Amino acid sequence: MNQSFKIGFSALVPKVLLMICAVFLFCGSKALADDTALRIITDRTGRQVRIPKIPRHVACLFGPSYEKLLALGATDRISMVANVALPWNFVINPGLAGIPVLGHYGSPDVEALLSLKTDLVIYHPFAKQIERMSAAGLPVVVAYNGSRRLHTLEDFLADWYDQMRFYGQVLGGTAKETAEAYCTYADKKIRSVTKVTTRIPESGRPKVFWFCGQVNGPIGTQTRHATADWIVTAAGGTMLTHDEPSYFVSVSTEELILWNPDIIMVSTLPTVAPVLSDARLKNVTAVKENKVFMTPQGQFYWSHFSTESFLCILYLAKLFHPGKFPDLDLVRELTAYYARFYHYDLTPDQARQILAHLPPGPSGTTP
Repeated sequence: MNQSFKIGFSALVPKVLLMICAVFLFCGSKALADDTALRIITDRTGRQVRIPKIPRHVACLFGPSYEKLLALGATDRISMVANVALPWNFVINPGLAGIPVLGHYGSPDVEALLSLKTDLVIYHPFAKQIERMSAAGLPVVVAYNGSRRLHTLEDFLADWYDQMRFYGQVLGGTAKETAEAYCTYADKKIRSVTKVTTRIPESGRPKVFWFCGQVNGPIGTQTRHATADWIVTAAGGTMLTHDEPSYFVSVSTEELILWNPDIIMVSTLPTVAPVLSDARLKNVTAVKENKVFMTPQGQFYWSHFSTESFLCILYLAKLFHPGKFPDLDLVRELTAYYARFYHYDLTPDQARQILAHLPPGPSGTTP
């Protein structure tokens, strides 16, 4: 090799190395910038909020939001959860026990959220609390506005799927694809039921009362066009309730007796005992014929806009019209869903416990 080439090559090496280092530095800084970049999204109440491209520390302060992140594969990003913890949450995600819990849904602790490096808060549509958190630099989004009522089953289902897509949008990354997959999965299951139930005349639909005793008074229920109403409708029943703006209402015992439901579904009470033991209800058809049932409860209440609510439609369709769904196996459906979206292999016994509203453990006892 001649001397001039050696000198030229030696002078070129530092330049090449410098260029390589610059490329690596650029790519690294670009990746970092992409990961920390902000974007503007419109939440479910129409508010425009600036959030991280990929939120890493998400406070799930709206009741059903935790299990949405579970279904979308983002539980490792949760910084705080609402004060609604159900027994099966800790079976599917044992790490939940180490996550801080909000003391009261109406009083979010701003200092605690900041100390946890929270970069996204999913919250209720409470203006004053949102303003306080936003003023502290916490991005707050509302994923569900309970004041908005949908007046057809199709609109309700579309809104349900849009809510899941919203969670995928704010979480970013693969969550968007998972949310779309969930919508496709749930819709297919629901259509397998509604193609039958939509043909059932009113005279063939059982009258159903949805008992939410711990939510609002001794005989609380959801109102017309709330989640439980549409679930019952899709499953081939007729919900007995009121057409009022609030999501939950109290119904008098006298009114319940006059309605005389064929079936009573009990949601947030521990057992059906308070209903069956109420002497005033002894002549109600559902009580006389022992058709008072607990609704299933897994990662959240199935009647409260849970990701499992589509399974509640299947469950109720089988309960209301067993002859029309002889091949519908709820244990199989539940275990398949948990495996697909929660990445957890339920045993058949565990599935039966969830369907019976029982806590985990041998024979439904808490471990």
